[in-house]
Amino acid sequence: MDCFEKGTLEGSAYYFFSPSEMFSRYYTYMLLCGHFYCNSKYKVVREGNTSPLLICLLSGELHVQFQNQLHTAREQEIILIDCSQPHSYYCSASCEFLFFHYDGPTAVELTRHLISQNRSFVFRLAKYQEIKEQLSTLLADLGENKHPSDIELSCIAYSILCQMQAFNYVTATAPSPMSEIITKVINFMKINIQEPLSLNILADHVNISPSYLSHQFRAETGCSPMEYLARLKINLAKTILRSTNRTISDIAYSLGYSSSASFINAFTSRVGVNPKKFRNYSIL
Repeated sequence: MDCFEKGTLEGSAYYFFSPSEMFSRYYTYMLLCGHFYCNSKYKVVREGNTSPLLICLLSGELHVQFQNQLHTAREQEIILIDCSQPHSYYCSASCEFLFFHYDGPTAVELTRHLISQNRSFVFRLAKYQEIKEQLSTLLADLGENKHPSDIELSCIAYSILCQMQAFNYVTATAPSPMSEIITKVINFMKINIQEPLSLNILADHVNISPSYLSHQFRAETGCSPMEYLARLKINLAKTILRSTNRTISDIAYSLGYSSSASFINAFTSRVGVNPKKFRNYSIL
């Protein structure tokens, strides 16, 4: 979705993901990715307590303060930041970059290892083009309203991080695309997200039994259809909150919640903060 953060320009976009409990517990997974065009007003300052961040710089310069070092990253360089520690970065003129936040049980440890091995949080890699292409393809798919599964997102994140290694590059196996049935169900969810959808309604749409749909959906996405729908709503709510001034009640209605209270409760339980606080937080 379009981004209106201070210092970002027209064409900037970002997308949120809410991984299933299984992926959160065992795997490396993406939380957020995007493509930013920035001017001199763009600046981020954090005290820490955020998931690791990878930035793939496409053009211009990005000045990064991390681990008591100030480094200017340039075109065809990749920045890796352990965001659990204080850090900041800003653009003095203009720049363009791709990025993603990631997490997992070993995400911070892996990030620190890669930075230590490289002896810098700025990387200049022979694998830069491969990493750029993976992120560009993902963002192009998201821009066309194609939503990758947890498995696909995990494979992309893990593959990119493995390519950050100085030696012994590892490439994750490409995931199988979702079946036509599951794709139809997901598209139906997106088109009718304001409606009170149920498992029976979803199954009727593709002319299969609810039990078979539930089994097949979980096998291909890692979660049940209704859990996927719930995460889809929260991801869309995040984007609406950050890119518009629409009221909480209007957002709740547009996403099919019975009331503002039910939306606030669902959002807070999944995100950890209420919608109002989330709207005021910095994206990157």
